[in-house]
Amino acid sequence: SNDFDCWLLSELNRLVRDVTAAYEAYDVTAATRPIAEFVYDLSNWYVRLNRRRFWDGDPSALAALHHTLVTLAKLLAPAVPFLSEALYQNLVASVDPDQPDSVHLARWPQADDSAVDTELSAAMALAQKVTTLGRAARESAALKVRQPLQQVVVRTRTENERAGLQRMRQLLLSELNVKELTFAVEGDELVDVEVFPLPRQLGQKYGRGFPVIRRLFAQMDQRQLAQRFEEGDTVTVEEDGSFFEVCSEDVELRRTPRAGFAVAEDGGYLVAVTTAVTPELEQEGNARELVRHIQQLRKDSNLEINDRIRLLLPQSLQLDNLLSAHRDYIVAETLTVEVAREPAAGSTAAEASATFSLGEEKVTIGLTKFEIGNQ
Repeated sequence: SNDFDCWLLSELNRLVRDVTAAYEAYDVTAATRPIAEFVYDLSNWYVRLNRRRFWDGDPSALAALHHTLVTLAKLLAPAVPFLSEALYQNLVASVDPDQPDSVHLARWPQADDSAVDTELSAAMALAQKVTTLGRAARESAALKVRQPLQQVVVRTRTENERAGLQRMRQLLLSELNVKELTFAVEGDELVDVEVFPLPRQLGQKYGRGFPVIRRLFAQMDQRQLAQRFEEGDTVTVEEDGSFFEVCSEDVELRRTPRAGFAVAEDGGYLVAVTTAVTPELEQEGNARELVRHIQQLRKDSNLEINDRIRLLLPQSLQLDNLLSAHRDYIVAETLTVEVAREPAAGSTAAEASATFSLGEEKVTIGLTKFEIGNQ
């Protein structure tokens, strides 16, 4: 069965267990707050990442979502009686006459401990964290999410976490829009570190000894030196019989991403993305950007989600190359039945048009709704 469905049902059964225990302890906050957090994950993670399965009418995705919403209606019933009743009427009472007439007459859900998969939950939570860090790394290098990149490198804290992320590999590649996932044992190949002695503290402490400390530190292995300070050690250096003791408060550890990487770090995890954009990656990014503008134009034209379109594109070398490399992707994503090339931008034949920048070029696209029998 699908990992996403197993994860959703695992989280749902944990939620039932926790909410039930909180209500039995008359702790309303502990009974309701986890539901809000669960709904956020349900919407922004499960539903968003499984949209194509819902579009295709995947029975297991629809069944998992239906069961989840019905269970949520029951868990919410004591706290928000009218909303939960509306949910229940739509999902249960109106379609199954054998079920109770009201959510308030339905049995309280029971947690199924056999459905709780702690390993999968941990792997998914880590995938969410890595996604957040990966996006932060992209942002630091001003790389748009729609621009595909070659590689993401992740440093985890344990072997188990690495195995969990391997299980989520396809999800991470898709969410971060990268081609490869690799792992780093240390952050050495991703980040350079420099130990910077602070002149204020050490100047007050040692006066003219400060330049000596700075010089001696510069000659030492920066990574090993930084590690000693991170572990809380005091480092003693000596020159001409003078000893200088330096503690972690006397220095600043300055980290900079290695050339070719953008890095984000938090709580022992480090995520780096490659920043080089090849012409092929740039073209793929432009294809995604074009699709985004076509989708926006469909929306602005009040087209139904399953309406087919005829797409009008101006003549340009960039669009010629884009169509030859990514035509299948563009037409499939936008439900385009026919692509017409216009001699000039902004043709009057279009029912709707939009102008935007695509790479270095300004383009005007148009679309018309494709009617059956429309040639």
